[in-house]
Amino acid sequence: GALRSRVCDFARVLAHFRPVDDDTGTRDPKEPEPPNSRMNKLRFAFQLYDLDRDGKISRHEMLQVLRLMVGVQVTEEQLESITDRTVQEADEDGDGAVSFMEFSKSLEKMDIEQKMSIRILK
Repeated sequence: GALRSRVCDFARVLAHFRPVDDDTGTRDPKEPEPPNSRMNKLRFAFQLYDLDRDGKISRHEMLQVLRLMVGVQVTEEQLESITDRTVQEADEDGDGAVSFMEFSKSLEKMDIEQKMSIRILK
């Protein structure tokens, strides 16, 4: 029932954090991308910010998420400054929000595969 559904949802979320295999074999293009692929990790991260699911991260959404992440460690003024700078740097079309493409591009030099990996010790 509801518990099984929650366990499945949790497992689906965790799948995004599975380390990427070192083997560089080619994937059949007809097969769906694995949850831990770079693109799916980026989509997952993007959705954490896109609170209203409209396909854009607004300044307000960015501010809300950053506020939750940093808590009381920084002042509201500092937080707003960080938010404005982050949105401004990523927002290429000047609409005041960050699309998924802009989000992906702003993180292209970051090693998302490594940063979004959790190794479970056995």
